[in-house]
Amino acid sequence: MKQLTTFLFIFSITLAFSQKPKVWLISDGGNNINDPDDISAVASYILMSNHFDTRAIVMASMVHPWNKNTPNQGKWAQETYGKAYAKDLPNLNKYIGGYQNSFRFMESSVKGMGENFQWQKNYNLKDYPSILALYKELEKTKGTLNILCYGPLTEQAILVSYCKRLGRIDLLRKIRFISHWTSSNFHVGTLKNPEHTHNCFGDPIACDYIKKMALNGDFKFYECGGIGQYGIVEGGQKGKAYFNQFYESNLGTIFREGKFNKNRVDDSDSACYWALLGNYGVALTDLADNGLNFPETEEKNEKAFALRAKDMRNELLRRSNAAAGYNPNAIKVDIMVPEHGMADPHAWVENDTLWFIAGHDKSWEPEGSFPMDRWEIWSSTDLRTFKYHNSIYPKDLYIGDKPNCWAGDITKRNGTYYWFFSNRNINTGVAVADKINGNYKDLLGKPLLPKDIIPGHPYDPEIFEAEDGDYHIIFGAGIYYIATLAEDMKSLKTEPKVLQLLDENGKSFHAEDKPTLFKRNGQYYLVFGSRYAMSDDLYGPYHFKGKFLDGGHTSFFDWHGQKYVLQENHDISAFYRGASLKPVFFNEDGTVKIPKSDRWYPGPGRPFKFENSTMGWKAINGTNIYMSNGSLGGNINEPKAIVQSSPSLFTNTKGASKVTIKIKNNSHASLLRIALFSINKTNNKNFWRDAATVVDWNTQDWVTLPISSNDNEFKTYTIPLSKFKEVNEKLMQLAIQPAVNTYNGTWEIDEIIIE
Repeated sequence: MKQLTTFLFIFSITLAFSQKPKVWLISDGGNNINDPDDISAVASYILMSNHFDTRAIVMASMVHPWNKNTPNQGKWAQETYGKAYAKDLPNLNKYIGGYQNSFRFMESSVKGMGENFQWQKNYNLKDYPSILALYKELEKTKGTLNILCYGPLTEQAILVSYCKRLGRIDLLRKIRFISHWTSSNFHVGTLKNPEHTHNCFGDPIACDYIKKMALNGDFKFYECGGIGQYGIVEGGQKGKAYFNQFYESNLGTIFREGKFNKNRVDDSDSACYWALLGNYGVALTDLADNGLNFPETEEKNEKAFALRAKDMRNELLRRSNAAAGYNPNAIKVDIMVPEHGMADPHAWVENDTLWFIAGHDKSWEPEGSFPMDRWEIWSSTDLRTFKYHNSIYPKDLYIGDKPNCWAGDITKRNGTYYWFFSNRNINTGVAVADKINGNYKDLLGKPLLPKDIIPGHPYDPEIFEAEDGDYHIIFGAGIYYIATLAEDMKSLKTEPKVLQLLDENGKSFHAEDKPTLFKRNGQYYLVFGSRYAMSDDLYGPYHFKGKFLDGGHTSFFDWHGQKYVLQENHDISAFYRGASLKPVFFNEDGTVKIPKSDRWYPGPGRPFKFENSTMGWKAINGTNIYMSNGSLGGNINEPKAIVQSSPSLFTNTKGASKVTIKIKNNSHASLLRIALFSINKTNNKNFWRDAATVVDWNTQDWVTLPISSNDNEFKTYTIPLSKFKEVNEKLMQLAIQPAVNTYNGTWEIDEIIIE
């Protein structure tokens, strides 16, 4: 039986590979060989290679004589791609599957041979080992062999010439050449001379020969044109922040570093395998099979690739992250309930449903710091959509009608639900309900943790259920305390004890407020904001480990075998927040693995896109403000019309370089002005006081830029941050004069992006 099972497993694997398109990839790239774009294009192919049965990858297929004495590029490819693939393969097969064990890399026999293809020459393949290997592959191949052409066509022309001389048309009919940029009607090439392209310049005679032989119909030749460069590369994402995420994996690193130019990775020849794959806008059926490249076809396919370019990049990034050990099926939600003021989310899972209770920020124009008027109860059955159920109001608790609804935690004991809540930073109480969604009633009518129970502030409770059945409450700010709850959950079984937190040197140090705690594989994790510590014992000491995922207060839960965290963010501002849902990953030693893509939403930078609300913007002089079809608008009635954002944006300026505004100016004004208010946090003991400053825009530095008048459509303008006299660490607020020195007219702003 065991032998039969093994046989069936091997048979199923063999069958799966036999059904994949067979690929032989020929590249002109290598280590310091030709344009490095192929280094990226080969790496991206390997990331996608579970879709293909790859027979060989040939490197350095370029006749330029200066390449002749370079090191063996097959060995370089094995050392570079082969070793990277071997390291990434376990995770690729764990999370995606279907990848072959290894690749056959070889150096091209035409590397540096110093002459172009010759029509009349009788080639002996014994002198060309890589072409002989391809010939032998064709002999044993059943069905079609797809030859991806990442460069000049010398090697391909020699193969075709040899087969025709021997009368092996049967082998030629197995071939599908898929080539990129050996013709283009628009890019380098022209309508008159489409063959005047880089990959034909490398050997124009071979290019001419292959194209003419393709017209005879002995083999298939699919010409992509320049659609990889101008569809995929130019249509995809831009910026180091995006492409640096590929550094997570070994193959992703090669992709990122191969050719990063003009603020994006260039792997244009990847068009060959995307067209073969056929499900990202362009398929082989969209190309002529005889080598012809019709202008209307190239134009149509370029647009089709451009529409899907970001999806293609994201698929590569998904695979790179999977290779690095990040489950690509794990769910991530940047903002769970947009522009709502959700803060301090606290999770509870039962019956395949995530429940969470979150505080609600009272206003995006707060009076004082962190006024929170209620707690809200939400749920989700898919971690993607969220349903509101009920609210808990402070007036129904001992707090009274005060906006003091700070962080808490939810738990269940003996069939009853308990909501432990902070009365601002003063004390901690507990409410009780028969159902998770309430209604909750004050269990004590007074604090469970009064303000004098510890030397500090007894707030921000976390409840931890131990394996022995005891429930513990952890609380405090700076210094954390732990106590065991009594069975009745309204009294303490033990006195509060300090949870010792040690730095790298074994010395005690102070943390932030709101501790959270979970246990994994025998280790306890104490998380506080964007940092964490670990211990082998619930009572510590906890040893500081460093950075956690970027964000505010946390709450952890398990969902279908994956650890997740709910984490506070700065959706609108530091005082009108939101919540993110993130997967949590771990290194082999148990420490937390931080993805390069991790961010404190909405950073880096800050986008204002007025799809749901004004996002806290208001008029302060010379105009009103209203929402109109997903944009912000106003009617001007004074020459100095000013609108301003919500205060306390708390946006990092590090890495930001510009402000972009998309505006429609329906007035005679020809100028627009922008001002920024920013402060430093480092070594600033008065930061939170400064953060609450009411800005006098008359004292701020305004940057003026010319704009068009009486617009019929939105126009985009960019202001470099370098234009402002002072930009400090944290951007707290900005103001705009949308139309300067006019008494009437209207304005509309579609978006404002700080990036």
